[in-house]
Amino acid sequence: MLKVCWFIISIFSVSVISSSALAQQWQSLQSLLPKGTQVSYLVLDANSQKTITSFQEETLKTPASVQKLLTATVAKLYLGDDFRYQTAIQGDKNALKAGIYKGDLSLHFSGDPMLTRQHIKQLLQALKRSGVNKIEGDLLLDNSAFNGYQWSNGQAWNDLGVCYTSPTSSIIVNRNCVQGNLSVSSEDAEKARLFIPDYEPVDITANVDVVTKEQRDTLFCDLELTRESHNKYHLWGCMVPRKRAFPLAFAVNDPNTYAQKIIEAEIKQVGINLMGDVKVATLDYQQNIASSSILASHLSPNLTTLLKKMMKHSDNLIADSLFKTVGAHYFKQSGNFRNGAKAMKAILKGQGVDLENAYIADGSGLSRHNLMSAELFMSVVKFVYQQDKKLGLLDSFSVAGVDGTLKYHKGVNAKSLKGNIIAKTGSLKGVANLAGIVKSPTGDKLFVLMINGYNRGNSVTRAVIPRVEKASVYLFEKAFFKHIYEDTTPQ
Repeated sequence: MLKVCWFIISIFSVSVISSSALAQQWQSLQSLLPKGTQVSYLVLDANSQKTITSFQEETLKTPASVQKLLTATVAKLYLGDDFRYQTAIQGDKNALKAGIYKGDLSLHFSGDPMLTRQHIKQLLQALKRSGVNKIEGDLLLDNSAFNGYQWSNGQAWNDLGVCYTSPTSSIIVNRNCVQGNLSVSSEDAEKARLFIPDYEPVDITANVDVVTKEQRDTLFCDLELTRESHNKYHLWGCMVPRKRAFPLAFAVNDPNTYAQKIIEAEIKQVGINLMGDVKVATLDYQQNIASSSILASHLSPNLTTLLKKMMKHSDNLIADSLFKTVGAHYFKQSGNFRNGAKAMKAILKGQGVDLENAYIADGSGLSRHNLMSAELFMSVVKFVYQQDKKLGLLDSFSVAGVDGTLKYHKGVNAKSLKGNIIAKTGSLKGVANLAGIVKSPTGDKLFVLMINGYNRGNSVTRAVIPRVEKASVYLFEKAFFKHIYEDTTPQ
């Protein structure tokens, strides 16, 4: 009996030592990260669901754009593949006689992130073809689809002037983004020259000095942007001369006024005589989603197309618009960031995915208030993986070395990893996250990797990393995914 007990204890001891040694091997990879970096990870065998490795998987961290995986999942579950945003001109067909429409018409916006000025023009052309030559009233721009803030709580204020943080409003035209450039006209120019297309209804001025690199560093000078009301901006500071023009992309901070001016110009071009004004109005939400009084309409691409763009290219505007739209449809009221978060948790909980311990502020991951753990993300990754025949979301993930945000990602550019990692990336200042699947020779491995608080400038000695002067997130990622890909641990 004593011999049997000793044998069992010995086997247990070897197992514990072996497990501990494996854990230490994984954790030793962390020396490849810059000093002070915080990391969490969880890796599972997709078939057995057994844990291959984990580290601080319960710790809440900033998710960044991996948050879009949650948004894509609830959109698929609740809105469905056939969902499309509809932008429609609505009114009473009986009010139209002899080419004259007596009364107000409404142009209902639904938060379509793909709606362009050309689509607006086509809508107005369709209205004219329906027989409307004159409107004896106002054209009301209905913004009732969404309410509340246009940006989520916790976004950095000085990012709000650039297009990757364009406001998520009901009224979106041209992605609420205006593009232009700064150029240096000659070698001896003292001021940069600003170009904004004449047709853009914004007021942007510039006073940018042209300086040398040394002067820029000495003066601590860079390009700065001051935002004012009614889409007025002032660009100032300095720039170093360059051969090509410096591209600019300004977020439209007042989407209502922007759309108003575009529509005023386009309705004249189409040749409809508007006796009243183009006005922004918050109309009754339930009344204006009805289709019985639609005179002209435009549909966005379907949800599958939207999600593929959102996931592969990490599109923030699509993500936050879908987030609010889910909130609107779930609670049958105007959508906003608050009811979007409530709806997200409720929909996922109905599928057995409990995110009560998470803090969700938006659908894009731009907010610094968002908090998720590797363990919570893994519950979503497992659900998406297991339900792929129903959801079809894996096709929207980026593929290492092939497309999306992983096409040129340095952390997964090893030859063996090309085409074998499909994942959603998440990046902000000091944040580098990945969640998805590694297709290894021994089967699929599910992973969540969350790296927060890293500083690219921190160095590590050559003794730690031979032939490399600085630690790097990319070095860690390469080693991390190589370990997963080559893992032969019995499951």
